[in-house]
Amino acid sequence: MTSQRGLTLLEVLVALVVLSLVGLSYLQLLHGSHQLIAASRHWSEAVIYAEDAMERAKLGTLSLQAPTESLPGGFQRRITTGPFQPGLSVITVTVFLPGGGRFDLAQLTRVERAAQSGAPAAPPAPPTEPW
Repeated sequence: MTSQRGLTLLEVLVALVVLSLVGLSYLQLLHGSHQLIAASRHWSEAVIYAEDAMERAKLGTLSLQAPTESLPGGFQRRITTGPFQPGLSVITVTVFLPGGGRFDLAQLTRVERAAQSGAPAAPPAPPTEPW
């Protein structure tokens, strides 16, 4: 009898199963990385929207008493202010992400003395620096 060289059908099937499992694991890894990239893009946009609102609030070009505002991409933004200590108030910007979740950005600002005492307000002063 002569020995034949080659692979049996069982060996070929086992090799195909192993290769398909490796291929599926790579596809799952690729899909997971795409989901992480999309989530990080959403978080980055939320941070940008929050920082934009904070800068506009510090400059006085944004109404701090506005209700929740709709933004492009399904985001929503809410700005609230509140007292922190005498002479300080806290501005909080909350950005709601389209798929659920939210990002909060808070910053302390100085409160003008005239506004605290109830005296007539002086002409607008340049924006105060954050703490």
